Amino acid sequence: MPQFSSLLILHKLMAAFAAVVAVIFVSGAIVYDRLSLIEEAKNRRVHTTDVLDTLEAAVAAALDQQTSLRGYLISGDEKFLDPYRRGGADFSAAIRKLKEQTSDNPDQQGRLDELNKLAMTWRVETAEREIALMADPTTREQARTLEGATGKAAMDAIRAKAREIEEVERDLLARRDAVQKLAYATAYTATVMGAAASLMIAVLMGILLTRAIARPITGMTGAMAALAKGDTSIDVPGIDRRDEIGAMAAAVNVFKKGIIERQKTQVELAHVSRVATMGQLTASIAHEINQPISAALTNADAALNWLAADPPNLDKGRESLHHIVTDCQRAGDIVHRIRAMVRKAPLPKSRLDVNAAVLDVIAMVRSEAVRHGISVQIQLAEDLPQIEGERIQLQQVLLNLILNAVEAMNSLEDGKRELQISTERDVAGGVLVAVRDSGPGLEPTNAERVFDAFYTTKPNGLGMGLAICRSIIAAHGGGLWVTLNTPRGAVFQFTLTPLHD
Repeated sequence: MPQFSSLLILHKLMAAFAAVVAVIFVSGAIVYDRLSLIEEAKNRRVHTTDVLDTLEAAVAAALDQQTSLRGYLISGDEKFLDPYRRGGADFSAAIRKLKEQTSDNPDQQGRLDELNKLAMTWRVETAEREIALMADPTTREQARTLEGATGKAAMDAIRAKAREIEEVERDLLARRDAVQKLAYATAYTATVMGAAASLMIAVLMGILLTRAIARPITGMTGAMAALAKGDTSIDVPGIDRRDEIGAMAAAVNVFKKGIIERQKTQVELAHVSRVATMGQLTASIAHEINQPISAALTNADAALNWLAADPPNLDKGRESLHHIVTDCQRAGDIVHRIRAMVRKAPLPKSRLDVNAAVLDVIAMVRSEAVRHGISVQIQLAEDLPQIEGERIQLQQVLLNLILNAVEAMNSLEDGKRELQISTERDVAGGVLVAVRDSGPGLEPTNAERVFDAFYTTKPNGLGMGLAICRSIIAAHGGGLWVTLNTPRGAVFQFTLTPLHD
């Protein structure tokens, strides 16, 4: 077993295969040899059966001769001589065929010669003399007397010799039948024993391979799974082996050491990471709160202008003050949401009209788009299903996508600058929101990477905006992706699942 375990996996499999093939080859050779013997015995049995059939034909021809001759002796009618002569010809033909069939058996050749001699003696000394005597009416009685005296005895001798030949052939047939049955039994036994031996070797090799390959690989897989979860206390099995599993164990052990070193490095970089995260979080908070504060400042200037008019426009002033209150509430909602995120508190969700939320965002960015010479087009589908979600978060996603599109198109020196925001039902019955721009677009190889954290194509970008947007949409049960626009630009789309009452 230790020597077997030290073999390479390919050599283990080859050894198992060679053992099974060797058993199959040996049993197959035995079966082939027995089948050859069976075929030979079968051919000999057929040959012996043919000899017996030919011998039976010869005896029948001799009997036909005797019967025809007696008919002629009794009636004197010469029509009985024709079957007599045909019987003689048939007997001679049968004897010649028997001689050919038994050419490899000198003893049978001698017996056939004796049978043929007896038949010739009966034909010449008895049958032909009787026929000659019957030709003369005065000697017919003498012919009949000759038949009674010598004819029967001669025919009995022919029959006796034929039975002797037949017994020899039947004894030979019995021996060949026994050889064939023994060959069948040997072939059957060899087949059964070969199959049993092959099965036993296959089972044995299966057990050896399981112990030498499958079980160590299972242990290796468990160790790798534990290491993937960060458990570096596990021991890597099979390091002392000299086959491929040992090489795998050495590689896994290197991986384990790498994880340990990486964990140490992660501890050392934890402080730096926390500092960087605080900076990114500060930038994100400033970006979000800046929108409602800027809007409140704009509405405050408008309110002062309306109140400073002569006479003061109180209605417009109240409207501007109302917008200031709304902007302040929005800023408060953003701060509340950020505090909830820090505390890991669940954000409140409510029933939302997607088109209304989209229009609110467009109202905030329209002036920015006009300032950069961007044409804004809106295509909002009617009768959209309402969704359940956090309004501020979803508006933040849409705002981020629109501002990214504006910044991308602002980098173009010529060409149309078109921004299109649309809503429609998706195939699943939810809401599909799309933001299309005519900017420079994205490289196909980078289309999916833009959602990776810290990946950015902007010179001063943090690479967090789209990653956060995708996580927000995923939390609402939808998906966010990007495709290429025609003839240029990008299309960012996200789906939202409908509200189920």
